[in-house]
Amino acid sequence: MKLTLDVGIKKDMDDKEMDVLDRALRRAIPVLFGWSYSPLTGELTLDFGDVDENVMLARIEDYKAKAKAVKVLRLEFMEMVKEW
Repeated sequence: MKLTLDVGIKKDMDDKEMDVLDRALRRAIPVLFGWSYSPLTGELTLDFGDVDENVMLARIEDYKAKAKAVKVLRLEFMEMVKEW
C-alpha cells in the first residue's frame, strides 16, 4: 500500500536533511517500509509494503466465507473501486 501526501513544502534536501526526515518518519510510523519525496511537487509517498494489502485481502476472503459467497465481485473504498 502506498499513500501520497502533499506536505506543502517544495524544497531540495541535502543528505543530512533527508536523513533527519527518514529518522522522523520511521519513529512516527514504525510500520513504514520506505518513502520517497519529490521536491518539484512537494509530494511525500509513504510505502507500507504488502502487509496492509494482505490483511485487507484476508479480511475480504473471511467475509466471503462467512457469507457463503462463491466469488468476490467488487470492493469500493473511499471512491476507489477494485473489481475481480
